[in-house]
Order: sequence, then C-alpha cells, then structure tokens
Amino acid sequence: MIARNESGSFKIEIMRKEIVIKMLLPIFIVSFHFSTGQTTSASTVVKKGTKYDTIIRKHVDKPVVKPTPKPAAPAPVVLPVPEFVNQPCYYDKNGNKLIKLENSTADLVTKKKTLGLKGSKEFFSMDGVSSKVRFNTNDKDSIVFFIKTSGDVIDMTSYIKLYKFIDEDQKRIVTVSSKEGMLNNNEEEKGKQINFSVKSISNDNYMIQFASPLAAGEYGFIWVKNMDLKEFTVYAFGIDWKSSN
Repeated sequence: MIARNESGSFKIEIMRKEIVIKMLLPIFIVSFHFSTGQTTSASTVVKKGTKYDTIIRKHVDKPVVKPTPKPAAPAPVVLPVPEFVNQPCYYDKNGNKLIKLENSTADLVTKKKTLGLKGSKEFFSMDGVSSKVRFNTNDKDSIVFFIKTSGDVIDMTSYIKLYKFIDEDQKRIVTVSSKEGMLNNNEEEKGKQINFSVKSISNDNYMIQFASPLAAGEYGFIWVKNMDLKEFTVYAFGIDWKSSN
C-alpha cells in the first residue's frame, strides 16, 4: 500500500515537471529567438565606400535668346546724272547732287598788234568780272564736275576746254591762241587753259577731275568743236579758297 502511494506520488511529481517544462518551453524559445535577432543585427557588417549626395534640382527652361540681327549694309550711292547733255555741272558729294553752272556767252575776238607786225591774238571775252555761281572749298577732291554726252563724243577733252579767265575792263577774258609777228611782242598771255581728265561713271555720264587744286579765280567750260563761230556758250563758275582753319 505504501509502495503504491510512493509510486503514485512519483508519477505526480513527474507530471508536474512535465507541465512546468511545457509552460516554460515557449518562453525559452521566444527569448532565444529575441536574443539571436539582436546578435545578428549587432553583428551586421556595414560596407564602407564612397558616399554620394543626391541633389534634386528644379528644371528651369532657359529663356530663348533671339539672335542679334546684323546691321543692314549701307545702300549703294546712286550718282546723279545731268539733266541736259553737254552741260557740265558741279558735283556736291556731301549732298550727292548736281549744281548747275552759270550759262553765259563769250565772243571770240581777234586782235592784231601794230597792223599785224607784232602778231595777233585770239581771246574769249565774257561780260562781268565774276561769276554768280561760286564754290568755297579747301579740298581739291571736292572740285568735281559731271557731264552727260549724246554718245557721239570720242575724245571729250578735244571738244570741251576749261579756261581760267582774268578780269579786264569789266570783262572776263582768256587768250585762246597767238601768232608771232615780225616784231617782238612781250605781251603776256591772259588767262590759261586748265587740263583735266575724264572718267566714265555710267552710260554717257562722265566725271571731270583735276590732278591739282584749282586756284581761286574765274573759270569757264567752253565747247570748241567749231572754232569758226564768233560766239560761244560758256558754263562759268568761280572758286573761292577758304582757310583750312
């Protein structure tokens, strides 16, 4: 009886231990997993290397820059053309315009000295001591004339002459030709012929230029194609030089 009781008490004790173990086993398992997770997290290897910063920028459209237009090329200068043929005109380069000259007449006079013994002279004589059309300048390049022809003139310098006149007895005169006589004649030439060059600038339009400056005085263009005439048309003008100061 006593042995049966001891055997039953032993079994009861074993059952108690089993119950305690079963109750404590889940707690132990949870605690084990928790401690293992901490160890794993703590032992995680952090890789070392270059770190990059990420910068976020707001996209902004660039303003459209219009190309700067190139300055327009200056328009070519269209040179004027004289209104009438065979009439020289002064060219004003500053205003790109033509100025008409004084339209006058000159008589071709033949004068003999001492009944021809001292020879004879031919000269143009024009009324008035000075022209009403005058140009005031100190720049030789500005003394330029334009002339239009009818197209039948081959050598213009053979048909039109420029003379520098002198004043005498309220007239403007210039010697055209002279012939020596049997006796000496020391009388000086009056006035002189001025040389010039002609340059074509367009169809039948020509520019008259001078190699050296025109001195102050009275001038006139005369067509001398027919020297049998006694009266000639003169396109007269005057030059007044001004100081460069």
